[in-house]
Order: sequence, then structure tokens, then C-alpha cells
Amino acid sequence: MRPMTALLLCSALTTPAMAENQLRAVTLSTAGVAMLEAEGQIDAGGLRLTLRRSDMNDFLKSLRVADPSGASPRLTLPGPGGLDDAFATLPFPPEALSDLTALIAAMQGAPARLTRRAATLEGRLMGTQPTPCDDGRAGCVAVSLMDDDGQIVQIPLDDATTLVLQDGADRAALASALDAIRAQGRASRIEVMIESADTSPREISLGWLQPAPVWKTAWRAVEGPDGLALTGWAVLENTTGQDWEAVSLTLATGAVRALDARLYERTDAPRETAPQFAPMLAESAMARSFADAPMVEAAPVTMTEGASFSAYTLSEPVTLASGQMLSLPFLQEQATTARLTLYRGGSYATHPMMALEVENPLPLRLPAGVVTVYDAARGHAGDALMPELAPGDSALVEFAEDSAVTIREDRNERTRITEATVTDGVLVARERVELTTTYRIEGAESGPRTLTLLHPRRAGWDMQTTGGTQELDATRFNVDAPSGDITAFAVVESRTTSTRLALLELSLDDLVYWEGRMPSPDTIAVFKQLRALRNEQADLEDQIARTQAMEAQLIADQDRLARLIAQLGDDSDANAERRERVDAIDTEIAALRAQRAELERGLASTSKQLSAVLGQ
Repeated sequence: MRPMTALLLCSALTTPAMAENQLRAVTLSTAGVAMLEAEGQIDAGGLRLTLRRSDMNDFLKSLRVADPSGASPRLTLPGPGGLDDAFATLPFPPEALSDLTALIAAMQGAPARLTRRAATLEGRLMGTQPTPCDDGRAGCVAVSLMDDDGQIVQIPLDDATTLVLQDGADRAALASALDAIRAQGRASRIEVMIESADTSPREISLGWLQPAPVWKTAWRAVEGPDGLALTGWAVLENTTGQDWEAVSLTLATGAVRALDARLYERTDAPRETAPQFAPMLAESAMARSFADAPMVEAAPVTMTEGASFSAYTLSEPVTLASGQMLSLPFLQEQATTARLTLYRGGSYATHPMMALEVENPLPLRLPAGVVTVYDAARGHAGDALMPELAPGDSALVEFAEDSAVTIREDRNERTRITEATVTDGVLVARERVELTTTYRIEGAESGPRTLTLLHPRRAGWDMQTTGGTQELDATRFNVDAPSGDITAFAVVESRTTSTRLALLELSLDDLVYWEGRMPSPDTIAVFKQLRALRNEQADLEDQIARTQAMEAQLIADQDRLARLIAQLGDDSDANAERRERVDAIDTEIAALRAQRAELERGLASTSKQLSAVLGQ
């Protein structure tokens, strides 16, 4: 049998038949947990372990039992609300144990015997009330009883008074309360009882996880004639709560997941109130180990699969006291698994994850739960969360980071027009967008890997890279990553979009931009004609604007000269020259108007050619 590696011990195994040096091995992990291996003898009296309360969550999450008999184990331990649960069934509160007056008030009607010095009274307790003290001072208390004759009698309650509860059930309740108070006083430690149906004496092996300080490395580097001598020193603590004697100590590194599963905490769910209902066993959580250590048999169950639930009913009766917890295996099945080096595209993570692809082979649902993964090489390989699996479904369970492989993810987007037409002055262009995601994979020095790449599917994009398997929200590729080499794997996706543009609304710069993107000589020729005609049109419009400005200036000069001639009103030589200039301006205006008319005819011809080119 391979010894179970376990992570840090905070407990002691206590049983009269326990062999010495029961702690066999300790593995300290940089994940902040320790894995413990121990051996002990179990018999008809079971096997007791005393654990720290702070370690119970990891213990319940990860305990493994290797029993040569193969019998189903069961764990019994005090619940997290043990004191409240214990007093919930008792007729008095915890404070009544330290206040006799409160105890008598809570036990009204109980048969009792009170003795004070030479006086003895028997009857049923009725309660207490204030009474004067023997010396006349106030502040004393008397107990009232009703005796068998129906008389109500009193006796002072002081240091000289003895109270005896005559009902055995009342005395048992008081003893239970004291036991609960005593247990609460030792609340930092929990006693766990391990039992099984096989009562024969035998040695069993146990393994479990506990929180532990992270062990550290201090390197020593010495440069000498033969090069650099590098020595690593481990810095660690023994926080197991007991001495290590000839234990096999393992120091483990790696980015494994160590989940804090709050299994030793009470969780209440809101419930609806219904007038009638039929009880149904709810789905249970399953903790699953993939180690190669011997597995004990699960308790026999009857399995029922419903439309949205699975029920596991124990075939054997279960006896469990109030305030106790029960832990036992309920399902055992060999699921189909494949170990993967997994990278999720779009995460931009530096390293891929180690993962298991788990398939449910049963005709019923496997409930969700925390999974503690073990392997033969290092023991505790990591923790993971497994979702609920319907029959035949599979899930990728990621439990650790593969820091030996490095990945860099780059994206590049390229757009080109594949088809373009011009109709009624509108350009309709179909654009093909290609998105290339390149995964640069630096292989592990320790050996080659086959990387399982999950590239996310994007709505509206078509996958162009072949060889992938389509899944619900990703395309799956298997990429070989040779040892120490860098492998580039490109995933190409494409989509086609359509663009509509009114060409007459485009600027000349926009025409130049779109002309450079046209896919065929015909459309390029159209854009060249458009640019030439738009340039000619712009030049004609500019010339027409200049002639209009010149004409306006001449008209303004002519009006100014005419007003000046009228104001002077003489036949001087200066006025004669002004009159000649007014007549000359008339000729210039007529010439400008004739020039503008010619330009406007050219502009109309150009606009007509534009319409012909645009198909309007």
C-alpha cells in the first residue's frame, strides 16, 4: 500500500491501543497547507482523533481512510453549535448552572428534597421569593415547595441549604448540561470518532490536510573555480501541535489551489411554508479523490434520478445524537478522466492550468462540490470546484498552474474590401475583417506538452483555422509544445460587413482613401473619374465665385463714381473722366457676365458627367 501523503498536522491520535510514532509523514506545501499521514488501530471502540477546531474545515474536506478490511468508515464529532444544541433540549438555560435561584425557577414543578440544618422538606418546586434573613436584614431568598399533602412550605435558601432533584431524568439533564459546559470550555479542540461496521482490531492509515505556514527557501550561491555553487536552504516551522519523531518530511512547491471550504460551519437555507409536503432527500455534496491510494467502500445507497435532482438514500439506519455531526462516504465510482495542460484564450494568463476532464458515467447527476486532487508523484496536487454533472456530461476541473510553460497572446486585426459597386451615387462595399490571435508557447524544459487551447467563440465571427473542435462557447485545439522550444499557433477568425456611402457627400480626401481600398480596376477607374470631375467641378465653382466677386466690386465702384459726379454737378475734366470710367465699367461687367455664363455651362456639363458616372 502506498503511504498517504498529507499536509500539516495539528492533531493527535488518541486510543489506548495506539502505537508509538503514529505520525508517519508530513508534506509541507507552498500553498499554505500541510498533508499528514498517520496510522492507528481501530476496533470495536473506534478510533479517536483530537483536532484543533480551526483545522476542521480542511479535515472534513480532505480526509482519506485506507482500511484493509474495506469497511465503510463514519465520523462522529460535536457540531459547531454544540452548546446551543445541547441546551435546546434541556429545561433550563446555561446561566442557570451558576445561579441556583434561576435553576429553581426553570425547574418549577420538579420533585425535590431541601435540607437546611436539621430541617428537611420534600415536595415540588414552586419557585423563590425574597425573605428576611435570620438576623433581620433584607436580601435573603426562600424556596417554596408543595408537599404531598398540598401544603405550601418555605425554607431559606443559603449556604446551609442542600437541594436534591429526586427525578432521575432531571438529574440526567443537569449532568448533560454540565458535560456540555465542560466541552465548551475545551472548544479549541474537537474530538472526532472514527467507526466502521467491522469491529475487528486492525491498523488503518489516515491522511488529511491542515493549514500550515508557507515554507521558504534561502539560496546560497558560491562562486568557485568550477563555476557557481548554488545551494537552497529550506526555512520551515513545525506547527502541528506535536513532536515529529522520525517522520518522512516532504517539501512541495507549485501553484496548487487550496480552497477554504467551510464545511464545519452551520448553514441554514430559507424555506417556504407549505400545508402539506412529501419529504425528499436533497442532493449531497461529494468530495472526490483521484489518488491511487486504496479507497474504502461507500455506505450502501439507493439512488434515484429525477428531472432536476438526484437522491441518495442510505440503506442502513443512522444513529446520531443531538448536536453531533456525521461524515461518511456515500458514492464511489470510477469516472473517466483525462489530464490536460489547459489554456483559456482571452485570459492573457502567463501560464496554463493543470486540469482534469471529468466525465459522468452514471445514469444520475453528480452533485457539485469541492475536489481535493491527489497524484502519485506529489500527493496533494491541488483543489478544485466541480460543477453538477448530468448523465454523460463532462467538465474541466482546474486544480493547479503549470508554471513550467509560458504563453503570450497577441491579436492583430486586418480589414479589406472584397466587393464594391456604385449604384445611384451610393457605394456599397463588402468588407472582410480578419482577426488573428497568435499564441506564443514556450515549452517546458522538463519535457514536451500537448496544450489544450480553448479559444473563445465570438458572435458573428467565422472560424477559419482548421483542426479545432467546436464546443459550446469555445473552439478547442490541441497544440504540441516541444520541450524548450517556442511554438507560435495562429487562430484566424473572419466576418463580413457591408458599408453604404453617398459618394457626392464625400470629401476629396475621403475619395482618395476609398479609391485606395477598391478591389477591382473597374471601381478604381470610377473613383479616378469621380476625383477628376470633382476637381474640375471645384475649379469651375471657384472661378464662378471669383467672377461674381469681381462683378460686385465693379458695380460698387460704378455706384460710387455716379454719386460723386452728381454731388459735384460741374463739367470739369475730372468729372468727364469719371463719366468715361462709368461707361467702361458697363463694358467690363458685361464681359464678366458672359464669362460667368460660360463657366456655368461648363459646370452644368461637369455635373451631368458626374451623374452619368454615378449612374444617376
